[in-house]
Amino acid sequence: MDLSLLLAVALIALVGLPHGALDPVVAHRHGLITDIPSGVRFTLAYLLLAAAVVVVWIRLPLFALGAFLLISAIHFGRDWQRKTGFGGFGYGAAILGLPGLAHPAEVTQIFSLLLFDAAPAAALSLLQGLGAAGLLLLCLDYSRLNRGMLAELLLLTAAAALLPPLWYFVLYFCALHSPRHLRDEFRRLSGQQRFYAALTMLVTTLAALLIVAASGIHLKQFYESVNVMLYPLVFIGLAALTVPHMCLLEWADRRSNRETQ
Repeated sequence: MDLSLLLAVALIALVGLPHGALDPVVAHRHGLITDIPSGVRFTLAYLLLAAAVVVVWIRLPLFALGAFLLISAIHFGRDWQRKTGFGGFGYGAAILGLPGLAHPAEVTQIFSLLLFDAAPAAALSLLQGLGAAGLLLLCLDYSRLNRGMLAELLLLTAAAALLPPLWYFVLYFCALHSPRHLRDEFRRLSGQQRFYAALTMLVTTLAALLIVAASGIHLKQFYESVNVMLYPLVFIGLAALTVPHMCLLEWADRRSNRETQ
């Protein structure tokens, strides 16, 4: 087993996933969860949507991966949506596409695993196109970039060039994206609410890890090695969690905008 790969997966699970585990808190703040029955309904809908993503990925892997890349570019763009134009899409597309531009062979190998060997070159072209489009949008929006934003872009560009694609993703997801979301959510909570939010995050993260572990044990028989199995398990799992997570955040943003108008 590749210990570096296992460490990267552990960091994604323990540092990156918890920011999505705050989704019940977001749902409660916006009135989707008001009592136990509504909490059960929210959880079931969330899990059903996540399961639907997995089913679609297994049946239509190229379509699912392409959609996931576009959704991820939009979702990661939320980090800068109030700082740049285009809803932050330029940032999200650029940081997502950089590994495809810097390490096309390695990304193609990863995509081959995620697509069960079906047309990884097409997925690579989409990723590279997103990266190029994102960089172009950032150039058009250059006047709005301050020194801190430029330094972050330079750091991520250097990381994309120097690090393997998986470790580049770990750096961004665990050191930038997840902490930003957690910080923004906890700023909106009082002291007691933060305690319950932290408890919810802990319980939800542990539950997700148990589900992933159980899925890994079941899927192990279909793969020649644990290393090969981990890539689909991690990224298909992230796609399954990202879609309901992003749907919730987009709905919450639209609701907040309507209330402030």
